[in-house]
Amino acid sequence: MSSPRLLSPALLAGMLLSVAAVQAADPPKGTAPKGKSLLLSRSELRECMAMQDRIKAKREETVKLQSQLTQEKEEIARRADEMKEQLVSLDRSSKEQVDQYNARAAERDKMIDDYQARSNSFNAQVDALNAQRDAWTRDCGNKRFDEADEIAIKKEKGQ
Repeated sequence: MSSPRLLSPALLAGMLLSVAAVQAADPPKGTAPKGKSLLLSRSELRECMAMQDRIKAKREETVKLQSQLTQEKEEIARRADEMKEQLVSLDRSSKEQVDQYNARAAERDKMIDDYQARSNSFNAQVDALNAQRDAWTRDCGNKRFDEADEIAIKKEKGQ
């Protein structure tokens, strides 16, 4: 039968230190990470409120742009319908009528290109807005704060 092995004091101390380091890295639930408070500080709350205001303004701008794009799309569709009707009665032997039709088609094609460019820009703006909203939700959304700080910040703004 073999005798139990005893750990050397140095090995035992090393193991205890590694366990302590792991426990220190993961604070118990319900406590804030080192250097972080459970409450937003006044400056953090101020930044969260400012971020929320910027998101609201950007959202309103985005909704307005979306309305403009919808109108542009409807105008392009209306012109396409007109051109279909004109094509039926187009006298293809008349160079003047064909040139006029081609000019209108080129104008509509330019409208489509412009619409597409604005649509791509709009999509990028929506993606940025979603990223800002996600950041606000992560950094501010469900965080607690002192209502006295909120009142003081609103007084600073004159609200």
